[in-house]
Amino acid sequence: MRKWITQHDVLTKLLSIVAAFILWSYFMGAQNPKRTLEYKDIAVQLTGVDQLYNNYNLKIIEGADATVDVKVSGSTNRLATLTASQIKVQADVSESITAPGTYQLPYTVILPESGMTCESRTPDSITVKVDEMETKKVPVSVNLSKSASKNYIFDDPQLSAETVKISGPATVVDQVSTAVIDLDTSGVEKTLTDNYSYKLVDDNGKQVDTTNISRDIASITVTLPVKEIKSVPLEVTVSPEDAAAAISTTISPKSVEIIGDPSAVDAVSSIKLGAINATTAENGDTHTFDIEPPTGVSLNDGQPTSATVTVSVAQDITQKYTITDITLSDDDKDSSATVTLNTQSLDVTLIGPEKLLKKVSTDDIQAVAELSSKELSDGEHTIGVTVSSPDGTTVSGNYSVKITISRDNA
Repeated sequence: MRKWITQHDVLTKLLSIVAAFILWSYFMGAQNPKRTLEYKDIAVQLTGVDQLYNNYNLKIIEGADATVDVKVSGSTNRLATLTASQIKVQADVSESITAPGTYQLPYTVILPESGMTCESRTPDSITVKVDEMETKKVPVSVNLSKSASKNYIFDDPQLSAETVKISGPATVVDQVSTAVIDLDTSGVEKTLTDNYSYKLVDDNGKQVDTTNISRDIASITVTLPVKEIKSVPLEVTVSPEDAAAAISTTISPKSVEIIGDPSAVDAVSSIKLGAINATTAENGDTHTFDIEPPTGVSLNDGQPTSATVTVSVAQDITQKYTITDITLSDDDKDSSATVTLNTQSLDVTLIGPEKLLKKVSTDDIQAVAELSSKELSDGEHTIGVTVSSPDGTTVSGNYSVKITISRDNA
């Protein structure tokens, strides 16, 4: 290792470097030479902005974010600690601006210490644009993304604010014609209520840059009423119920369209018009009823407000039924007598409306033969039968059955 160090004169080289550093440090510390550094993108502070607004109703709309590059010279020691944030650049906008327009403004560079000098600046001045402030109200409109689904309609939107007050540069404010809320109505089938932001647009519907515009409200509550349309049948009742089978009705119109909140509409299955008195009704009678939808719904536009009911009274017909269920009712029974029913079936004729008779079965007809075995002698007898039929029908004719009475005389 020593041989290598000696051969390459390493020690001498190291000593030379140390000596050079010591000499450089001494020179810099003792002489502190002057130097120049460049600082870029230093923000310009605008003063007099409030006076500009208060005195002339003007506001800066361009140039408020201007930056400049400066070159600063000074001693090496002082510049070693100088940062861009310590350099202040200011321009007074109130001294030469009194009307809307574009202006070239000079600016001042303020350095934090004496002994420093601004050698140059780029650019020489900054450009600002000012405009007169204006305030106006614009109407609010709602833009629906889609039409209502089938059998639904959208009512006019209800807004928490019908207008919006905006303030800003006149050249920008004058462009604004409407505040527009874009509402997504895809698949909406019930009333919608929410807060929405809005955009400011011009007469052509193009959005206006609102960077320099202020507004009195940031959002608006929108309620979009949704109504359902449904067709429901009209109905009448016939009273008394036991006579209803002989009465049929024709209603014109048969149905109407109702409209309302979906929950209310869904609860309605029909509209009752009124009642027909079957006891006084005659064939061909007509009655006019007002169509009155239930509370919470109404008739859709263009629907009739009254209905005509025509009454048809069915003509009676006769129909025979063979019954085998015959009951013996022995109210004054002789305990020693045996009663045998010889008749196995009866053909019973009923009179009534065809519509009703078609629903009658033999199970609906009752046949009861009443007797007193104590009063009857042994042998065959014919006794009367009481036949009962459903309400609205009449039993035609008289009926009887044969019985045999026997006693054990032993």
